Amino acid sequence: MSRAPHGPVTGLLDAMHAAGLEPTDPGPIVADGTLRRFQVAVDKPGTRNGWAVLHQDHGAAGSWKSGITCTWSAKATARMTRQEKDAHSRLIRQAKEEAQRLRDAEQQAAAERAAMLWAKARPASPDHPYLLRKRIPRGPARRSGDLLVLKIEDVQGNVRSLQYIAADGTKRMLSGGSKKSHFIIVAGALPADVIVVAEGFATAMTAASQFAGACVLAAIDAGNLEPVALAIRAKFPAAEIVICADDDRSTEGNPGLTKARAAAGAVGGKLVRPVWPSGAPERLTDFNDLAVYLMEGATC
Repeated sequence: MSRAPHGPVTGLLDAMHAAGLEPTDPGPIVADGTLRRFQVAVDKPGTRNGWAVLHQDHGAAGSWKSGITCTWSAKATARMTRQEKDAHSRLIRQAKEEAQRLRDAEQQAAAERAAMLWAKARPASPDHPYLLRKRIPRGPARRSGDLLVLKIEDVQGNVRSLQYIAADGTKRMLSGGSKKSHFIIVAGALPADVIVVAEGFATAMTAASQFAGACVLAAIDAGNLEPVALAIRAKFPAAEIVICADDDRSTEGNPGLTKARAAAGAVGGKLVRPVWPSGAPERLTDFNDLAVYLMEGATC
């Protein structure tokens, strides 16, 4: 915890900066005891994954996305009595619990909204521009206007959120929806003897053509591969889990392959990755890219 030389707002902002929770706009950080939402600087524009609760003598902040939290106290802990430390810890715990209650309520409301919207959606047209460009069937995709709609669910089969994909491939999540450890089933059903986990929808659809009889899931992004794999392993301990890695070979650290390896290792699963033919452009990164490249006669 840090001590503020110029007041509670400065003190908490200093602690947030040290923890990597820099807000894009410090304006929402107010010492009024109210839980405030803000955009973390490293997050996508328009998101409000950050939260902060600040009083005149103590405060806490965190990110629902990263799980990072930090605290601040007007009095250094080294100078606190045992009773003051206990009271401070209790207040900080209450602030974090309040933030979690808000997050849970928001995600439950989004889940109910997602279920309603999914029920109203109709099967996607097979000639949707995104499907044509990716050379994949519509699978479970539905439509909302010009957008593809995909159902995100948990291991219990409950609808948790939705993903929307535009004709140009732009993707967005339903506001307030829960993503961590949740997934899109693109082929088969749970439970299954073999469960295949890929990153995005198009990659998972491509993988489904190579794993007949398996249940194939899209984890939505690389960061969610391991949470999905762990949730699947906990629910289905006997299943064989296969992780289909993206190969971000032109990106420093190759996050797709690195996170896929971590996911496979965490659950004792198998890892598969694209095998690039000679001359394949560096911009190709996943199994769908490879399939399209080969279908177009290796001329793209």
